[in-house]
Amino acid sequence: MEELLSSTESLVQLVNNVGHDDDTMNFSGVDWFQFNGVIADKIYVNGNSWFGFGKSSEQLRVCRRDAKMWNFWREEGTLFHHYRFLRLKWDGYAHYSSTSADLRLCYEVFLFETGDIFLNVLQAPRNFSYLGTSQLVCAGGTKSFSVATGGDTQVTFTHLDETGSNYKVADGFISIEQPYNRKLLISDKEGKVYTSGSENGEQTLVEIESVVELTAELFETYGMDDLPSVSLLMSLINPSIVYWQDSENELPNIKMDVTALPPNQKVYTENVSMIDSTINGIENVTIDSDANTLFAVSFDNGVSWYAYVNSAWSLLTEEQSGMTKKAVEEIGTDAWAQMATTGHYMFRFILIEGSYVNNITVYYLN
Repeated sequence: MEELLSSTESLVQLVNNVGHDDDTMNFSGVDWFQFNGVIADKIYVNGNSWFGFGKSSEQLRVCRRDAKMWNFWREEGTLFHHYRFLRLKWDGYAHYSSTSADLRLCYEVFLFETGDIFLNVLQAPRNFSYLGTSQLVCAGGTKSFSVATGGDTQVTFTHLDETGSNYKVADGFISIEQPYNRKLLISDKEGKVYTSGSENGEQTLVEIESVVELTAELFETYGMDDLPSVSLLMSLINPSIVYWQDSENELPNIKMDVTALPPNQKVYTENVSMIDSTINGIENVTIDSDANTLFAVSFDNGVSWYAYVNSAWSLLTEEQSGMTKKAVEEIGTDAWAQMATTGHYMFRFILIEGSYVNNITVYYLN
């Protein structure tokens, strides 16, 4: 519908800058649409902003008042290359003797082969008192609706019977089901193909055995109508959504938001040299980081890693282990002197979800 509304190439202008006040004109309609049981082979359009479908009667009123129409367009086409529609565009002003921009009224009426009607108001009077009366008058009753000042109003009239004698009115864009079959399957890194099943009321993945190629018959037999749940995709490596439809129409874009958490990451600082006559040792260390990051220190270029635990240096054997920022900052000068005898040191820290390290500051004894 968005593409249809944005296109004006096929509109044929039937009234071109000629004022029509109270008079009613009629134009060619269609033989596939009924309103109140009457074939809408003629469309009646009045300068006071109302339409009649197959009959010269006020059946659709859009800001109906003593207005004036200056331009009118008509278009016939198909939606999804399937459903026929008639597009009628009314353009004028909500006052018969004014062409003020504040009183401009421009809207489109779509009749669809499905039996539904769609109103797209492009410009409405900016003055509330000129909005007039907006109603669909059918055998099932008068259906009132609102048009916003300034325009940009969409109203959908959904037919409730085959003769167009009663309608349900709702604000917003019309929803028309696409007239072809669409199916989805899932594949993984190894090329296996899956559909969804159910076990104990829960959606599950079911592998389709012996798939040689993806065919229309495969999709029609095993394909899913809707996208699978995220939990099913999480169990696969590099999952893909495979899409098929029995139409030459352009395939829709399927977008998926993916949230990924990296594994715990080990980060190493450079091997810092303390071989300088002015450096007598390490006084203390301060760290700008979160409280969950784990730190370890090496004094042999990363061969061995240590943590200071219970007032003693402990050799670490687990690569994901270490001490907290607080523990590093509490290591005293004497404790540093026990290990900082090689003339160099380096830090390792483990980043987990949500953690960070901005800097590690080492204060020397000079």
